[in-house]
Amino acid sequence: MTIDARIEYVTTDDGVSLACTKFGEGPPVIMHYSGMISNFEMELAFPPTLLAYEELAKVATVIRYDFRNTGLSTRGVADVSMAAHMCDLDVVFRHFQLESAALLFPYATSLLGVEYAAAHPERVSALVMPFPRLDGGFPLFPSSVGDLLQAAARLGWEVLASVFAVVGMGLEAHAYAAWFARYILESADMEDAIRMEAMIAQHDANPAAAMLRCPTLLLYRRLPPYNIGQPSPEMVREHRANTTRLSAAIPGAQSAIFDGSGIWYMDDELMMARIVEFLEDVRMKAEADAGQLSFVAQQDAAPGNAFLGHLVQDLVRDAEKSREAITFRTVLFTDLVGHTEMMSRLGDVRGRAVLREHEGITREVLKGNGGTEVKTMGDGFMASFGSVTRAVECAVALQRAFAAREGEPLSIRVGLNAGEPIEEDGDLFGATVILASRIAAKVEAGEILVADTVRGLCSGKGFLFADRGEFVAKGFDEAVRIYEVSWRDLTL
Repeated sequence: MTIDARIEYVTTDDGVSLACTKFGEGPPVIMHYSGMISNFEMELAFPPTLLAYEELAKVATVIRYDFRNTGLSTRGVADVSMAAHMCDLDVVFRHFQLESAALLFPYATSLLGVEYAAAHPERVSALVMPFPRLDGGFPLFPSSVGDLLQAAARLGWEVLASVFAVVGMGLEAHAYAAWFARYILESADMEDAIRMEAMIAQHDANPAAAMLRCPTLLLYRRLPPYNIGQPSPEMVREHRANTTRLSAAIPGAQSAIFDGSGIWYMDDELMMARIVEFLEDVRMKAEADAGQLSFVAQQDAAPGNAFLGHLVQDLVRDAEKSREAITFRTVLFTDLVGHTEMMSRLGDVRGRAVLREHEGITREVLKGNGGTEVKTMGDGFMASFGSVTRAVECAVALQRAFAAREGEPLSIRVGLNAGEPIEEDGDLFGATVILASRIAAKVEAGEILVADTVRGLCSGKGFLFADRGEFVAKGFDEAVRIYEVSWRDLTL
């Protein structure tokens, strides 16, 4: 199909002109292509990007706009605050007369998407976030790459754009990297880009993420975006910890993990197919819900059926109120150590066979110890338990099962926390879950670490604990003391 993308301008409340366009047919999707810089005119002139836009346009009305200070919008604007960007998105909704729309916001734009969806739940039908961020602790690149980018910035905008493009795309995709570097240079001035990045680094969208109720899809790569050499084990572990924390922070979020390490997603057929599938699922569910509401309304209006209609409406309201159930749970996270290196060494077929065995062992042990699998995240699991004792016993059983296993060595990390997470549609979220994931990120191979809460509740149960000191988890004000479960010395 041919995209007829006409440029329109809308003026914001503070007088900034935003360039925008609309194309395609179907439910509206407001999307961004890159981070907090954009240039949709260049995007639509680049064949790989154009093909992706054409696929989206088959199932959705795609709406694109250039942020203030970028692309064809007004440059040199002083106010780059999150509040200003929220108001700009309001203006786009009004300009296109949208009651609601899905948001496809990748990279740093995901902070804006999360904040807007939390503030205006009635307007956001779904949220899709490739390579998302929630705060400065969820960087696009591993922290070890930050020094490289800072050094490049000191040499000028052209050097920074080139290094950023190569690190993200890789030398093998040199054509994309060359185009992306030019895209960055023509999309924004260096001073504006740095000011926007500073705003992003200081912003914390975690509180807003915990409030999300719309269908949400997160997309990641298995490896961190470091394409100028082999990522170190520390980079891989940091990347894995970040994706785990993010997945746990958003209630009911679906996570999709894809092979590779590049930050490119518009030309990735598997990624785009998953996005289209998700948007179609959201559309069909919305149509089914609308049909059900229409039926209830008709029954309510029918002679003699007023009581039935009101009864159904009361039941629906009661069901909605009961969706969020707060109960005491012990949350357990596992992570397979060295998964990336194993896959590289064994190859996809053998590596996947070993990974399936890891999944089978984990599920069998969870089932045998009364655990409920909440979700799997590729090479790790999140599970919950009604009993703290059973949760720790399960952690011990998991470590013993993998230690006793023969063949390709497998080692896991296990972290636990206990509290009152919010349960919705089979998923758990909230501070209890986030802290459990932060504890899991500190675990070494073959270890079990638990929060002080778990240790206290296990007092007198025969477990052996070793004090591992305190740490202040990101997003928490108070330090948390953690303990190692000395599972090798137990006689359970």
